[in-house]
Amino acid sequence: MNGGFNVKFTVKQIGISVLIILACLSLAIFLTVNSIWLFSINIPLLHLTTATGLEPHQLRRDYLQIIQYLQFPWIKSLHFYYFFSSQKGIQHFSDVRHLILFNNLVGLVLVPISGYVLTWLNKKSLTWLLITPIKVVITFSLMIIVMMLINFDQIFIYFHELLFRNNDWLFDPRTDPVINMLPDTFFLECFILFFVIFFGALAIIYWLGHRSLKKIAK
Repeated sequence: MNGGFNVKFTVKQIGISVLIILACLSLAIFLTVNSIWLFSINIPLLHLTTATGLEPHQLRRDYLQIIQYLQFPWIKSLHFYYFFSSQKGIQHFSDVRHLILFNNLVGLVLVPISGYVLTWLNKKSLTWLLITPIKVVITFSLMIIVMMLINFDQIFIYFHELLFRNNDWLFDPRTDPVINMLPDTFFLECFILFFVIFFGALAIIYWLGHRSLKKIAK
């Protein structure tokens, strides 16, 4: 009887952990994609006006065009004010858009459910069940971060090869000059921001887990 109970308990623990971790992942992606401020502060830092020949307000305007296209399903096509694009370039933005919209849908479903489940676990002092799964995810994530710091370019390539079934993401500045305002350093910062948000969310849950352990110990 105890063995069967433990199996059921473990399966339930894994299911709840996966649900909450996926919700944190989706939320971190959403917040990172919509961090327009990060692009704005990089305009002077990465000398994007020199790289593109455009003024800061022009760069922000076209970057906002990209974000709106990626986020709003009712915007059917991407139009730049100051750049031209090849068909392959437009197709890649469309491929990215599908992934972003899918993530938004996942977040709309999982984040509220996870919030409810997390609240329930906290009230029952069961949040400690998430401590071990969080440790595993953080360990795996730190391995990815180390590999990124060692060779970000290669990880960036693997990332695109994993998500996309074509080579449209290989932009040529001559046919898709928009890539000049999106250098690799900016994408590295986006990855870093993602992990900061993701780890921040997991840290809060981890803290709640330790607090629930203290309640049980009393």
